[in-house]
Amino acid sequence: MTSSMSSQPTDFYLACCNNDLKTVQENANRSEIDAPGPDGNTPLHAASTYGHAKLVRLLLRYHASRSIRNDEGFTPEELAPNDETRAAFKDPVRTISDSNHFVASSREVEWLDSYKNAYRISYENHEHMKRWLTKVALHKLLKAIVDDYIERIKFKNENDRKTIKEELSYVIDEEDPLGLIWTYTSPSVKFHDFLNHDLAELGSDFRFVSTQALINSGYVDNEPPQGLGQYIFASIIINHSRFRPYHYAGITFRGMKITQKDLEEYNTGNIVLTRSFLSTSKDRSIAELFVDCTDHKIHPPVICKYKVINPKSSLSIEKISRIEDEKEVLILPFTVFQVKQQHYVELKKDGQIHNIKEIELEECGPLSYLYCFVQQLENNFMSINKYHFVFVRDTSQIMKTTFMHLLFPLN
Repeated sequence: MTSSMSSQPTDFYLACCNNDLKTVQENANRSEIDAPGPDGNTPLHAASTYGHAKLVRLLLRYHASRSIRNDEGFTPEELAPNDETRAAFKDPVRTISDSNHFVASSREVEWLDSYKNAYRISYENHEHMKRWLTKVALHKLLKAIVDDYIERIKFKNENDRKTIKEELSYVIDEEDPLGLIWTYTSPSVKFHDFLNHDLAELGSDFRFVSTQALINSGYVDNEPPQGLGQYIFASIIINHSRFRPYHYAGITFRGMKITQKDLEEYNTGNIVLTRSFLSTSKDRSIAELFVDCTDHKIHPPVICKYKVINPKSSLSIEKISRIEDEKEVLILPFTVFQVKQQHYVELKKDGQIHNIKEIELEECGPLSYLYCFVQQLENNFMSINKYHFVFVRDTSQIMKTTFMHLLFPLN
């Protein structure tokens, strides 16, 4: 039974009755999430009673209690009036305590590489991984992920390992790699944490490890490379034709909770290369949901706005994710971005208005990256006399032509 009910409904409770998602997200806090209204219902009871399925999922993200019974003895789920609302209680939920799926930490800033030749490195990395799919049968690659990589992961418990192996065994049996996304987006096992850590640990050095493995095998290139299961996983998602319908170009959002020093990596004009998958969302409110504003002096909250230009650089996975309403877009490893600008925006959370930094990043393609690179070269010579500057501009044109031939050879 509920207790300490108010004689008048709070604004938060009324927002749950009226399906006001914006007000609920801006004002949600522990004191009100499970507080009963004058009718003896909690906010989750109210949302369920009115059939507000999306709001039910939002409240569950905030750890709203499923087990509290109202004055008539019903749980919120028992009041659900239709299948959609009942399904909301059974669907997987990523709670706000699992913030690292959509929010980068200081550790993850170290997973970015700042290279002047980032696009070339990105291109070479992708070409290297693509060869695995052309030389090695898919079922061998999938089996290597299970037998080699999954066995080496230090899961929290053996049940998690068993769960992941069972899911991937189904992917092997069906030879349908779309199931890799199902595994990646698991909110319970959090496989994405292990995968992205392992991708970031080697970064671009994986090519040297792969080459050494090839030498050790006597140049047998029709077998999966040993010890690189995380890159095999990434390579399949990046290159397999099953993922082509999910290619995406557009605007997505992701949060960060990092230090002031970390923010220096995102100075305007900086070019960065991702080492791991980045989970972003088409829905800005999803990224804002997970941003933590409680420790803003030490870890200033940040919203990153990514503009993906090349559809092959990201996947819109909401239809194949475990949690469809997150509208997740997966930015792929070894994608190059340039920081375009920074500014402050207002974000309302816990009933308070916070000024947080928004950083806009735009993907660099062959031409845009080259333009930025040449522009940086020219800027470096602005203080020298005009004759030197003209010479640099002329040299840059030669570099541009050479660079394009390296990226896109004629044969």
